[in-house]
Amino acid sequence: IIVHHHVAPGELKGKHARYRFGYEEGRFSIFADTEKLKGISLVSTRDPVREAERHIGAFRLRHGMLALVAGVAHLPMLEMLVEQLELPSGRGGLIIAFESDTELYLALKKLRPEIFAQVAVIVPENISVLAELVEKLDVEHFVGYRTFENRGSVELNASFYANAIADFKKKLASRFSDLFTRLEFEQRWVFNALSKLPLLHRARPVSALFGLGHDAEALLVSTGPSLRDSLVEIRANADKYFIACADSAYRVLVRAGITPHLVFSLDSQAHTAKHFGLLPRGTPGSFPILVCDAVSNPSVARDWQGELAISFTAQYPEDGLRVVSPGCDYLEDERLLSGEPGIVPGDLQSGGSVATSVFDLLRLMEFEKIILVGQDLAYTRREIHTPGTHHTDEWLGRTTNRLQPLENINERVIRRRHTKRETSLTGRPIVTDYILSLYRDWFANAVSQLPDKVYNTTRDGLQLPGAIPLPGLSTEKHGRNSDILQNYMQSAYLQVNSQRIETFARRVHQAMGESHPADSLPFLRYVGRKFAITALRSPEKKDVLLKKQLIKQRNFLRKIDSKLHHG
Repeated sequence: IIVHHHVAPGELKGKHARYRFGYEEGRFSIFADTEKLKGISLVSTRDPVREAERHIGAFRLRHGMLALVAGVAHLPMLEMLVEQLELPSGRGGLIIAFESDTELYLALKKLRPEIFAQVAVIVPENISVLAELVEKLDVEHFVGYRTFENRGSVELNASFYANAIADFKKKLASRFSDLFTRLEFEQRWVFNALSKLPLLHRARPVSALFGLGHDAEALLVSTGPSLRDSLVEIRANADKYFIACADSAYRVLVRAGITPHLVFSLDSQAHTAKHFGLLPRGTPGSFPILVCDAVSNPSVARDWQGELAISFTAQYPEDGLRVVSPGCDYLEDERLLSGEPGIVPGDLQSGGSVATSVFDLLRLMEFEKIILVGQDLAYTRREIHTPGTHHTDEWLGRTTNRLQPLENINERVIRRRHTKRETSLTGRPIVTDYILSLYRDWFANAVSQLPDKVYNTTRDGLQLPGAIPLPGLSTEKHGRNSDILQNYMQSAYLQVNSQRIETFARRVHQAMGESHPADSLPFLRYVGRKFAITALRSPEKKDVLLKKQLIKQRNFLRKIDSKLHHG
């Protein structure tokens, strides 16, 4: 610890107390006077350095390690952690400190600027940057974290520290959830995107739909449990709106005598094809238009006979940065879709559900109104979907009986999820869960950017901030859907670079016999990546894990080779 004999004591009136702090004989001290108590010491009066050593114990910062500090008043503890950070073994570590009193933080930063230069400090005024900070964490190489609470500081404003650290943990858990999702699905995303190469010549870019919704109104139909209550009204007014639905709602609408104008398929998993079953697969030159994400289940696009549009899911985490789904990035980098002139599919932003992607598409189509239907975002009537989806068809056909009714199946699904109670649109308690709440937050943010344009005619479910409640659909017609179709049909098809695709197919075939195929085909880094990440954490198993990854990559190439040559 650096001894500071020369630093004069300081005094400060902060938000929660009046503070006296400084170094005397090389020992740091800090006292707080509140309305109720005087002379509260925020560090040990006998030996704050020894106290810091006890706090830190055997903890050592290293690459992928994180130290969370509640309260910056314990300067000796912060200084010890910073010293660990400066060691070769500590490079790649990170220190995040929370401080409820901004004035105290600024005064201590002035006292010891060299410490705070290496600490990310969160105060009430910049609490919003916590999300950005967590977003930048390298979770693939994350090892763990430990929280160090300075009890004296925490007692001055316990709620701030409890809420801030809980929020951090929630955001960190979300990042890990995203990572696990990617590890689970990104291999399939790449496979689906590359498998669609033989289909793309008959698809249009989703950007061909952008801007076509002027002077018209759109219904966004989801499969919340309350959709059943809206079907009669939707059918009665089907000619007055542009009806866009999630693929899970397609079966429900068709059975109710409603042909939607647009169906969106986002999910990459095999069960997505069940949403279409034996339903109409479209007719060229007519509605409905099927919009498929590039990474969605390729069998859905392959079986569709009608109008087909392809989209990319892209996120924009910060200015100038664009992140597309794995697989899509390779299509772009290799210019497999760039003809003369190049026509790219077009980006849609997603909040994780099909409905969020459809909403972003309707926003970009620039409809005068976007009306939500069946957007419960909750387990209305303790059901997970409206009746009529492929889920209920399968359950009714195979698993229900007098001892196992549909209600029991729904209840069992709900109980496996982390649920909570909130207030419904009808003012009654309603059950929702963490994931559905995330979708609600996404919608709330998206709706706030379209003032007076988003309406909610969902019969029940979670309240959606910002969306204007609508008791019923208008019987007045707005816009002509035939104009939307005609303008869409005049747009060009995706221009597929056949020569590049043939070259790519040959490279895939050759790579199956190479010792390191990922060197020539960068998309293979997504295949078996969990083995590579585990190898970083388990050096003793590195060779075995990397061998498993190589086996997975070669099997993947065989499947892609088959798709490219046999469709």
